[in-house]
Amino acid sequence: MEVEKSELNISNPVLNAIDKRTSIVKILTANDVTVWGADAFISVALALFVVSSIEGATVLNVGIALMIHRIVGAVASVPIGRWFDKHKGFIDEVYGLTFACISAGFVYILLSFATQVWQLYVAMFFLGIIAVTNFASWRILFYSNIEKGRLGQTVGVYQMLFSFGIGLFLVVGGFAAERFGYRWVLMMGGLIMVFGSILPLMLRGYLKK
Repeated sequence: MEVEKSELNISNPVLNAIDKRTSIVKILTANDVTVWGADAFISVALALFVVSSIEGATVLNVGIALMIHRIVGAVASVPIGRWFDKHKGFIDEVYGLTFACISAGFVYILLSFATQVWQLYVAMFFLGIIAVTNFASWRILFYSNIEKGRLGQTVGVYQMLFSFGIGLFLVVGGFAAERFGYRWVLMMGGLIMVFGSILPLMLRGYLKK
């Protein structure tokens, strides 16, 4: 009987660590589905919003704006990754992810009021940096907290939930754009991102334990 108690006491820290990692992965999955789902929600209406609501804008301007988003993100990727490497622990990633989510939301809300092409370009410049901050912080947190031996299964479950979530957001985004207008979709998508920024803050308790 004493041996069984001893074995149980030894296993408890291991089980607690597994439970903690599982909770972290669940929160990160919910955050990714929410934030990138909102991005997909917006993407349905973004080009149509630009062409119909911004003076003199064409599809070419949409392409240039998206190019700015990608190029800025590419240039910022390494410096942002190095910045996260300089700080021990995961708290900087938690706050980085929170900042990225809430900032993206507010940029899209502001973009919904844009009337000039240069405003679109500025928004995409900042969104490029924000997206890279999101990618770097989220991936560090996610892949650092997957239980050994379950990497493939965990990634598979995440991808399944992510794909279903994005698909649902795309359909709802199309319906909302048709029913309420493109500007409304940008504003609502931005608000969803701001809401999604709450989820990373829930990780602080787990990472301090």
